[in-house]
Amino acid sequence: MEELRLLSKEYYQKNVDIKLFGLTGGLFLLLSMPFLGLSIYLNFYTVLTDFVLLPMLISASFWSFAKKEYKRNLIRRLAFFTHLESTNVSEHKAVYLQLLTSHIADNLYETMKAFRDITETNAKNRSFVLDNGWYHFFNFLYNPDAKNRILSLLIYLISLVAVLTVIKPDTGVDFYEIIHNISFSDVKTFFIMSIFLILLGYVILVVPLMFIISYAVVPLLLKFSSASMLSRYFISEINKYAFVDVRVLQLTKPSTRCS
Repeated sequence: MEELRLLSKEYYQKNVDIKLFGLTGGLFLLLSMPFLGLSIYLNFYTVLTDFVLLPMLISASFWSFAKKEYKRNLIRRLAFFTHLESTNVSEHKAVYLQLLTSHIADNLYETMKAFRDITETNAKNRSFVLDNGWYHFFNFLYNPDAKNRILSLLIYLISLVAVLTVIKPDTGVDFYEIIHNISFSDVKTFFIMSIFLILLGYVILVVPLMFIISYAVVPLLLKFSSASMLSRYFISEINKYAFVDVRVLQLTKPSTRCS
């Protein structure tokens, strides 16, 4: 696990860095913020909801330009180790991962299997001690073995709704009448608004949160050597680029190994 932690930390520091946006990317990133804020304001504080998409699209365009600058600078950084002339960031990541883990296995697929076995063994042998307190706490909040119980509760809820629609309790509320009065237009409007609100919520809440976690929270975790999050990220990257390293190295095999 120590080797996995060290490799994960090194890979993350090389590939996830807010400095990679550069001056131009940072400018695009800053320009996207006011338009995102304007779309939020128009949606929640005015009646001009028809104009929400325009500033949102402008914000997304600036973010796209910033992301292109990020990828361009990332390719320049990784090319120092990979010696590739490719403009495909995936190929650079794949070769860099292979160079980083060449002492583990000959290709990323075998490396992924080796690290997966290590993490599974580590997870199955977590003793109930203070050092593993957070692991057992989150395992108490959600355990994969509880899926059947969650499914049972969902079935009970559906059964309760079905009973309330058939049996009319003395509540003064007729569930059947409520359902009967729902028109197709209402259902269509509900689904359209649901999709819009989910997308809007994702852009407004999840994306900024992911940005903060990637470029603020995780760098802090690096200082405290948080192995769990970095290991998952590192293994997912190996899984994503498995076999790409073999294809690229068949075309051009770098002679310098990163350390």
